[in-house]
Amino acid sequence: MMVLEGKSNLAFCPEYATAQLSKQCLGRRICQRNLQNIKKGGSVMGKVSYKNPKEADKKVRQIRDTLNGVISEMAKNASSFVVNPEKDFTRKRTLTFERMLKIILGMGGQSLNKELADYFMGADDFATKSAFVQQRDKIHPEAFKYLLHKSNELSSDEKTYMGYRLYACDGTVVNVATNPENKETHVNSYRHPEGLNQYHVNTLFDLMNKTYTDAVIQGVRVVDELQAAVSMINNLPLKGKAIFIGDRGYAAINLMEHCRRKDGMEFLIRVKEGWNTEVKALPMEEFDVDVPLDIRTTQTKEDKVAFKNGTAKYISGKSKFGKNKVSQTWDFESKHKMSIRVVRFKITEDKYETIATSLDRGSFPADKIKELYNMRWGIETSFRDLKYAIGMVNFHARKDNAIIQEIFASLVMYNFSERITACVVIVCATPRVYEYQVNFAVSAHICRSYYRKQENAPPTILQEIAKYIEPVRQGRADKRKLKAQTVVNFIYRVA
Repeated sequence: MMVLEGKSNLAFCPEYATAQLSKQCLGRRICQRNLQNIKKGGSVMGKVSYKNPKEADKKVRQIRDTLNGVISEMAKNASSFVVNPEKDFTRKRTLTFERMLKIILGMGGQSLNKELADYFMGADDFATKSAFVQQRDKIHPEAFKYLLHKSNELSSDEKTYMGYRLYACDGTVVNVATNPENKETHVNSYRHPEGLNQYHVNTLFDLMNKTYTDAVIQGVRVVDELQAAVSMINNLPLKGKAIFIGDRGYAAINLMEHCRRKDGMEFLIRVKEGWNTEVKALPMEEFDVDVPLDIRTTQTKEDKVAFKNGTAKYISGKSKFGKNKVSQTWDFESKHKMSIRVVRFKITEDKYETIATSLDRGSFPADKIKELYNMRWGIETSFRDLKYAIGMVNFHARKDNAIIQEIFASLVMYNFSERITACVVIVCATPRVYEYQVNFAVSAHICRSYYRKQENAPPTILQEIAKYIEPVRQGRADKRKLKAQTVVNFIYRVA
């Protein structure tokens, strides 16, 4: 029997693994047998259920109650999350502060009128689209950011890698309604004469628990991924050990030093082959070496001699009087010596990857470094689910504050859906060729419906989620297909 939990705890079929080792074609025979079962009307998966139902039911209720509890506490102190504390949400109305948060959290890809119709279905009261827009304008976007942080703080996300939390950092772009007046988000496009408006959503993602920890939202014309990453690292409420994992866009010595100076934080960042003079001088082969650096932010006579000799490296930082500069890329003291471990390994016969890290060589040899960086791909796949399963491409607003509200609401609903999905365990009565996991797109739909209605019993939701599974085919590779994207217009929404 093979047991798989949600999207995370995956195990190979023992028979298939044995067949692979003995180079027999048992896997193909299993496929043929399954095909015959399908033709006869049989089930490929056999029995599908969830393990330890009582604990799972309790966990589902706890996840929903935690989110609702945070919203209720925020409603008691609504003045801290509104634009005008003295006036906003002080009168008794149909759309209270608490109800507004829940409506925005439960939104999908429909028009605003249909979203409201779904929410008030069967209720005695009702609110118009105009009333909703007026009420949401009173809510500060920071309310949903607080909801993300507080719900994460109260949730029991406990999975680690060798005792370390794994935080991947990356960003994604979302298109919003065209507004040429917003210079920070408006860009020209040859496909769209009126141009496009885009936000860059910088995120910090917990790879082991598959949840978003934090986000910084910037207009695409003023994007600063490095500063966003520094901000999220400094704001991270870290209790134990953690590893920051980033791609080549985060290869900055300043960011690495911020990681070093945060208690318990290590870094693992991919760098270019010619990242700096020291790395560029290394041979194009596999290695694991320490690269010493002497950082200087001033240009005294002594510094210039060191630069000329190649014993020091200049980085724009604070002046010799301690004042900040406009183009500052180093936030710490001058004459700072540090050492960075650089690991290079093969990924194909003729291609290499180079990683800069602060991890100990004894506990994390080169093969572990390679494994950890490969795990970073989890944040890339999460963006697809965030946009198309949760719906962070279907906005219901034109105003910037309302759009930012919906972005953070999407992150909260993603975490809510992921935590419930992790409660599901798939049990295959017979050995299978592939690993299996829950179909997250369907699971997110069920979880959103469950949150909206607030009435389905937990066993029902887990049974429904467990029905929708898909095989995990390891080792597949495909070139990324880049194509132009546009905003999902308000008049073209799902009926």
